[in-house]
Amino acid sequence: MTDSHNKTILTTKDVRLWYGKKEALHGINLSFPDSGITALIGPSGSGKSTYLRAINRMHDLVDGVTVTGSFDFNGTDIYAPTTDTVDLRKRIGMVFQQPNPFPFSIYENVVFGLRLAGVKDKAILDEAVETTLRQASVWDEVKDDLNKSALGLSGGQQQRVSIARVLATSPELLLLDEPTSALDPVSSHNIEETMLKLRDDYAIIIVTHNMQQASRVSDRTAFFLDGNLIEVDKTKSIFLNPSMKETQDYVSGRFG
Repeated sequence: MTDSHNKTILTTKDVRLWYGKKEALHGINLSFPDSGITALIGPSGSGKSTYLRAINRMHDLVDGVTVTGSFDFNGTDIYAPTTDTVDLRKRIGMVFQQPNPFPFSIYENVVFGLRLAGVKDKAILDEAVETTLRQASVWDEVKDDLNKSALGLSGGQQQRVSIARVLATSPELLLLDEPTSALDPVSSHNIEETMLKLRDDYAIIIVTHNMQQASRVSDRTAFFLDGNLIEVDKTKSIFLNPSMKETQDYVSGRFG
């Protein structure tokens, strides 16, 4: 970890979210450094994925959702009317639970965002493909098949190509919403290795149900329960010496 680790990339204050009239997040205050991995843990329905999706305005796509509070991302107000959501989602990349490659070649999957941004230079596109597939730990497996459909890959490879596609637009923050829950243990391990490789160069927030995974990959862990942030601390402290009884009960397996 470098010293720049202390710089904050995202500060969220008093974040509340309603589905219709039901309040699902109750005033979340949470900040993130500009590198390293923060895990969001908690039982199903605790608000961790809801909070994660609020960070790059995924809820804009859902009717009846209201988000309040402040989201300061490197000086940009995420919810300002002037914020361009397409640009925002390039800067804050998201990887979902189910691998979601587009139905075209591996190469075209990776350069999708660059082409949208108007990049046409083949040398630049070629370089982006190799660089990001290497970053996503899948280059050696696919380098001879770049023109084949990404849908022909295994689930774990598809997920790593999805990560490369996100990295290609040079994001500042990566959101991973249970990126391994649909994968087998070997593929999950590959994704974890990829995250560990990226942690010094990117700010990463991962929602995970898997506490072993949180303890293996994250630097900090935030525990959510019933739409509240119970506590956030260094991962070791959360697992070995949490301050709150609810956290203790959850990490020791008493509920959840």
